[in-house]
Amino acid sequence: MKSKINYSRYSTILTVCVILLLFVGCIATVHVKSTFFILLPCYILLLIVALLCGPSYIEATPQNIIMGCVIRKRRIPMHDVESVKPFQPTMGAVRIFASGGFMGYWGIFKEGDVGRYYAFYGKASDCFIVRMKNGDKYVLGCAGANKMIEYINSQIKK
Repeated sequence: MKSKINYSRYSTILTVCVILLLFVGCIATVHVKSTFFILLPCYILLLIVALLCGPSYIEATPQNIIMGCVIRKRRIPMHDVESVKPFQPTMGAVRIFASGGFMGYWGIFKEGDVGRYYAFYGKASDCFIVRMKNGDKYVLGCAGANKMIEYINSQIKK
């Protein structure tokens, strides 16, 4: 089962604004070589990181839960999953090493009642939490989250 990740309005606006501002900055500084050669690598690095880490889709197979980005996939073995439940991340989550809206929400967060978790979602209302047998936690989100939860639960109960 594969499901696309929809971004929140905030995340979409933030992503577009950051990309446009850096692009306009590069264009505006093309004649000021020192500034241009500082801004251009920052812009390229930001785009590469976004393509490597920004959430695109969630796919569940009998063997894995796959977190898909534009140019990379990360797999969670299904046999290591302990439970899956709906979850609503709060705005009080602390970003340890994460993006709080640029190209979605991804990275390591810490929240008071849940502890540390790896987030990979576009909209907080589409989320669920995957708890692993070793104690790790993943907050994932996609369109049709309830169907994804049902599918994953059916696979881990086998």
